Amino acid sequence: MRRKNKLLVTTVAILALLGVLGATSMNASAAFVSPTQLSEDEYGGEWVNLEGSVKNLETEGGTATFEVTDGNHSTTVVYEGTLPDTMGEGRVVVAKGRVEGDRLVAKQLSVRAHEGSERPDDTR
Repeated sequence: MRRKNKLLVTTVAILALLGVLGATSMNASAAFVSPTQLSEDEYGGEWVNLEGSVKNLETEGGTATFEVTDGNHSTTVVYEGTLPDTMGEGRVVVAKGRVEGDRLVAKQLSVRAHEGSERPDDTR
């Protein structure tokens, strides 16, 4: 392989690596927000981790729609995929996704393992 070709392949590989790192780090650095923060500040188009209690959970096909509330405000969350087994009304979740208008389109969903009286004393 000629020297110019090696340089070109190396440059393309480095640019591709930087693109992947940029995309994954933007996704990983999403801020944790509450529904109240989401309603008060401008997060349109940003990736966030929305944390709160589940309310009005509905599933149709492979899509789940529910509200995440912190007691003051609620945000509608749309999630496509398999719901965690522990997902249910009143459970505390973290929905990670992009804010689109007044809703969050979640790509990842996790349910807190311990909450309320189930939570071990040393973690309170």
